Amino acid sequence: MGIKRSFTTLLEKGAETPSDRHSGRCQHLLKHKTGLRVFVTHKGTPLTNNKAERCIRGTVIMRKNCFGTSSDRGDKFRSRVLSETETCKKRGLSALEVISEIVTAVTQRKPYPDVFNLTSD
Repeated sequence: MGIKRSFTTLLEKGAETPSDRHSGRCQHLLKHKTGLRVFVTHKGTPLTNNKAERCIRGTVIMRKNCFGTSSDRGDKFRSRVLSETETCKKRGLSALEVISEIVTAVTQRKPYPDVFNLTSD
């Protein structure tokens, strides 16, 4: 029996245990079993999401320190702007210039810039 099958078999047995705590965890792992194998099947996939966690750490701390916004709309706006800012950092772009291009396009009722193909000059 291969390791893939034996792991699945063990999770299935664990999902049937009387302990809600353990059966729930096994059920959760079974639900996401394809994702568990990504590290083995895709070379170069990091074993943790620490890099992504570090990228949003400052944003999370800021959100906690400023007690959030007073509306769902404000929360969405902030998360979108911060997401755009992080994406620009990773791509070597000026976040201010990209936001300015988008706002200009909106106010002048022109098509949005193709943000997926922006490059640093």
